[in-house]
Amino acid sequence: MYITLALIFAIAFGIIYAIMFYVGAGVVVVLPVTVLFFLAQWYLSPVLMKAMGQLKYIEPNEYPKLHDMVSRLATQAGVPVPKIAISPRQDPNAYVFGRTRNSATLVVHQGLLPMLNDAEMESVLAHEIGHLKHNDVTVMMVVSFLPMLMYMIAQSLFFSGMFGGGGGNRSNNAGASALIGVAAFIFYFILQLMILSLSRARESYADEYSAVTTKKPQNLASSLLKIGASSVAAGPQRADPSPAKSMYFADTFTGQNDVDEIKAHEAELKELLPDLNIDRFIKEMQRERGGVRGVANLFSNHPPIYRRVLDLAEMRKEIGG
Repeated sequence: MYITLALIFAIAFGIIYAIMFYVGAGVVVVLPVTVLFFLAQWYLSPVLMKAMGQLKYIEPNEYPKLHDMVSRLATQAGVPVPKIAISPRQDPNAYVFGRTRNSATLVVHQGLLPMLNDAEMESVLAHEIGHLKHNDVTVMMVVSFLPMLMYMIAQSLFFSGMFGGGGGNRSNNAGASALIGVAAFIFYFILQLMILSLSRARESYADEYSAVTTKKPQNLASSLLKIGASSVAAGPQRADPSPAKSMYFADTFTGQNDVDEIKAHEAELKELLPDLNIDRFIKEMQRERGGVRGVANLFSNHPPIYRRVLDLAEMRKEIGG
């Protein structure tokens, strides 16, 4: 994970430095410009999430049980208690965001509240508090900006090189700009894959934190199973425009594949979830939503739900919960 982080920043700084050097800027200019990009991302991302998420910040008397769980888990983790907000979205999910631990907000989608029992909800909240304890909020917020920066640089240089030609040196400069633009596109793709890998690793660590903290990995597994079944029952999904998508508790775009894999490993998972019945979950959701099709997403920022459930089964053997 740390090697991936180091490579992400090395590639980003390298391409920015190469471009600034190409346009004649020295180190004195490159470093402040790069730092400014990171500071802008760090400052503006939470503002964007609040605006797009239509979040309703709640008082303790509105959802007392939710507040009690979050407060207890945060105190146990040794992190400041985050503010709690409810999103009007009906897809079942949760996430945490903020500039620092002290300014963090824990968001619960409206659709998740009636789906989980108290023990399952606590396991999901413990997962999100795990992200705070590991400083995932700050790390992922900063690194997620880098591919977007590469894309903007690539697009600008490539098209200026392609259509800004002329004769002599001007033509040579245009060709060089186009080549740098192509290189930036390649680095954009590489950075995306590396950040997705980093995100999957941090989701696994948050799962482990929840399992160890609650000592009941089966509750988190049951939550994942319900969310996966719900995504299949909901039918084909459109791309999620939310800037918080990469921070969600679960990626619902691999639902059908997850369900198929869980069915294939059903016997193996009986020890973790003795009453495991994926078909029952799907039928319950179908009564409300209809349809039994899912959409797989090859480039996922979360490990597949079935893989997370299998890992939780292994954790239960170690924890003995």
